[in-house]
This record gives sequence, structure tokens and C-alpha cells, in this order.
Amino acid sequence: MKKIFCAVSLIFVLSLSLLAQPGPKGQGPHGPRHRRGAEFDKRLGPDPLQYFRKIGITLTDEQAEQMYDIAIRFITEDEPIRLEIERIDNDIRIELMKENTDRNILKELIRSKKEQEALRDYLRIVRDLDIIDVLTPYQKALLNKKIQ
Repeated sequence: MKKIFCAVSLIFVLSLSLLAQPGPKGQGPHGPRHRRGAEFDKRLGPDPLQYFRKIGITLTDEQAEQMYDIAIRFITEDEPIRLEIERIDNDIRIELMKENTDRNILKELIRSKKEQEALRDYLRIVRDLDIIDVLTPYQKALLNKKIQ
């Protein structure tokens, strides 16, 4: 009797583990993310909208899609700026390694880096404003309540 009970228990546990397997890749708690490509998955992370769920804001599928579109647009616009900042950082390092560092070149490189960083900050603010525009007035009130 003990052996039968152990066998039935083992089969039961194994069947539960088979049923609890995750769905196909790309399936999250809010359905498939078929609109995003692999490069955007890598840059956006596993779930860029988790902040809203964490503070209790439930998004509709349409709102989530609009927010993903905004995030993808931001990544597309941000990529050349990020690359330019990396190039400027590299130029600064190269200039600093020279025996006779030209201070005027360093000053100009730092100035152009700050301009690119300001443009990047502006894009982030525009992205955040666009995301806030997707929210309903009730959701905006919840967001404002959590921020304060």
C-alpha cells in the first residue's frame, strides 16, 4: 500500500510540473510581444511596463502596445546619440594619452559631449511625457500619487 501511495504521489507531482511549464518564448503576462524584435527585447529588458503594475496601474492591451511603440521609437532615436557620446569619450581618452594634450580640443570635445547628453535628456523627457499621455486621468492620478 505504501508503494502504491508513493507511486501515485510521484506521478501526481510529475504531472503538475509538466502542466506548470512556461509558454512559448515571447509570451508574458500580457500576451505575445510579436511587435518587438530581438534587438529591442535586449534593450527594453524583459518587461519595461513592470513599473506600472508594481504601483497598481493596470494597462489595457492597447495602452501597452502604444507604450512599447513609444519605447521603441525612443531606442531608435537614442541609438545614434549614444554612439556619438561613446565616440566622443573615446576621442577624449585618445587626446589624454597624447604627450602634448591640446586643452582646446578637450574643451571642445567636452562641450559637444554635453550637447549630446542634453539632447538625450530631452528625448527621455519627451518619451516620459508621451507615455503619460497614454494613461487615463485615473491612471495619471494614481501615478502622481505614487510619485509624490
